[in-house]
Amino acid sequence: MNRGFGVERVVDADRLVVKVRGEIDLMTAGTLRDELVDAVKQSPEVMVDLSEVGFLDSTGVRSLFDAYRAAGELGHRFYVSGARQWVAKVLDVTGVGKLLAPPA
Repeated sequence: MNRGFGVERVVDADRLVVKVRGEIDLMTAGTLRDELVDAVKQSPEVMVDLSEVGFLDSTGVRSLFDAYRAAGELGHRFYVSGARQWVAKVLDVTGVGKLLAPPA
């Protein structure tokens, strides 16, 4: 069961926005990782919109970090936006929130 999980890519000016919805857990994290790594190969700037994500576990955090690392290896920018409640707390507690913060 994927709990309404989905990923959509939208081109916004010079960046690619990856909109994620549903729950990111062991069942969906691999798909998310593949989508994000592919996105960073396609665009020099990728923003991940987590505003419609209601749950994020450690496997999801790992997927975000793997994509961040892949972007860095290519000299691309990768960041997240819109994390709320539980998702924001997980990113904050793990320290990944600061690493994946949008540029100032």
